[in-house]
Amino acid sequence: MKSVIEIVRFKLLQDATNEQLIAATEKSQEFVSSLNGFEYRSLSFEQESETWTDVVYWDSMDNAKAAGEQFMSSKECAPLMALIDPESVVMQHQTIMMSDLAAKYR
Repeated sequence: MKSVIEIVRFKLLQDATNEQLIAATEKSQEFVSSLNGFEYRSLSFEQESETWTDVVYWDSMDNAKAAGEQFMSSKECAPLMALIDPESVVMQHQTIMMSDLAAKYR
């Protein structure tokens, strides 16, 4: 079984702030980290295009897809979803084919 990376790119709704997004993402993390197969998550921002990228590592494609369904119906994740422009969302699941950690993390 190979790990899977979930990549979600999106923009905020016009009235949403970066601070609101970060707080809502932190709140949603309590739920995400409890899901089967969760390994790691990060949130990044590309200033020029004002695009956010939420990256989540899962232990399998099945767990990644199940988590996506649970995420969408979770009350803990609703505040995060309310800040995102749904028309801007691009989501991918990719299978990890090679990975390595820096020596200091081994």
